[in-house]
Amino acid sequence: MTPQLPGADGAKDLAAALLAASPDAVIVVDANGRIESTSGGILAMFGYRPEELVGQLMEILIPEEVREAHVGHRTGYIDAPTPRPMGVGLPLLARRRDGTTFPVDVSLAPVTFGGTRRVGAYVRDVTERRRGEAVLRHVNEITQDLLAGRPTAEILTLTAGRARSLVGATTSWIVTPGPHHQLVVAAAEGEGAGGLVGATLSGVVSHSARAMTGGQPVTIADLSRDVTVLAEARLLDLGPGVYLPLMAEGGAVGALVVARLHRDPPFDPTDLSVAQVFASAAGVVLALGRARQELEAIQMTAEHERIARDLHDTVIQHLFAIGMGLQGVRRLADETVASRIDQAVEALDTVIRDIRETIFDLNRTESTSLDLRQRIRQIVADATHQLGFPPHVSFHGPVETVIDEPLAGHLLAVLREALSNSARHSRAASVEVTVSVDATFAVLRVADDGVGLTDNPRVGNGLTNMAERARQLGGSMEVGRWDGRGAEVHWKVPLVEAAPERAQESRGGA
Repeated sequence: MTPQLPGADGAKDLAAALLAASPDAVIVVDANGRIESTSGGILAMFGYRPEELVGQLMEILIPEEVREAHVGHRTGYIDAPTPRPMGVGLPLLARRRDGTTFPVDVSLAPVTFGGTRRVGAYVRDVTERRRGEAVLRHVNEITQDLLAGRPTAEILTLTAGRARSLVGATTSWIVTPGPHHQLVVAAAEGEGAGGLVGATLSGVVSHSARAMTGGQPVTIADLSRDVTVLAEARLLDLGPGVYLPLMAEGGAVGALVVARLHRDPPFDPTDLSVAQVFASAAGVVLALGRARQELEAIQMTAEHERIARDLHDTVIQHLFAIGMGLQGVRRLADETVASRIDQAVEALDTVIRDIRETIFDLNRTESTSLDLRQRIRQIVADATHQLGFPPHVSFHGPVETVIDEPLAGHLLAVLREALSNSARHSRAASVEVTVSVDATFAVLRVADDGVGLTDNPRVGNGLTNMAERARQLGGSMEVGRWDGRGAEVHWKVPLVEAAPERAQESRGGA
């Protein structure tokens, strides 16, 4: 049976129906760039009714900053028009009636009708395609950095930042499992987000835990008013938020949180879809990174044991022998030489203590990334780039056995803020970090040799938050000069055994 072709009127009706059904916006302009007609799709895409655009220059649909350049391109095209895509390889943007912009693809089709030259522009909104490309690009970036051996803390921060940009969030953070059925904020991005890192939360009743357990996003309408949300996050004037599980084959490896300010619109279904795809891919990548770390830790354990044994059996014994030899000849020396010998013996004692500290660390289990000493050293290592030099770190007492996880979260947050202050304000050449414990107190000391404090220092949010953390734990914080120069933060809080009322402390959820 021969198909029946429509007549002239039927063909016109068919073309009009296809044009009306097209998801693209079709715009017909004359040789002077003025709009003669548009398809109905213009309303959904640009916010204009078709009749409103008739007679307007084409540039009304183009961002203001590129309109002048577009006039030149349009004039050149009209002189020698050919059917082709517009701006091949360039990130084209269009402008809606409300002033917002969005990415587009444009195809140009010149026609001559009734002796008059016109150009049809077929405009397609490619927002979702571009976001999909961005997801792949970001996941590839994270994967490459992971394979290159970039530290996990930096990978998590990168992941949080890329998630924030994908969905237009103000703030984002990543939560990972911690000890004692708790979760830890491992990375954060956005204004004011630095205070979130290191915070601990419930691994059972928090929104992050719900997302990880259920394997589904948890949407919150107003983060600042939800008492289940992490206290530090409630202070950031955040409104809509979404908690997304970072899933891998073995289950959730963490949760990704994206949030916007009160004045911003909530996340729409498209935002949620993009965020879920990214979180799923990122979860697999981070799980692979964790597996790589565990394998490397296993491989390093034997080497650590060998080094620790050699340090104890050989180096320390030699240092002891040198010290005893110096003390033996001291009685033969005059007062000046004897004083020098005493100083040398004291220096040897310090070296021996440092080596014993190193042996202690080498002999510790390397299978967990949440060891307190390791976490402290990681924060210090992260600050090295900002400072321009590595701070000196020392520990006194069994910090990893008597500092519980809630207190550790506070201490790590204070350490991060104190180092950030030194990097931003002190212009220091050296920084000392000391963490010590005794039977009653835990003490964090961060001192630098920079410009020091002014006579009337302005107390910013950082110092206020650090002092408030100490107050909440029944402790105190003092800020002064270090040895007559620079600045020193002395943060001191009682241990749980010395403050029984804190034994049941719970920081809530995030």
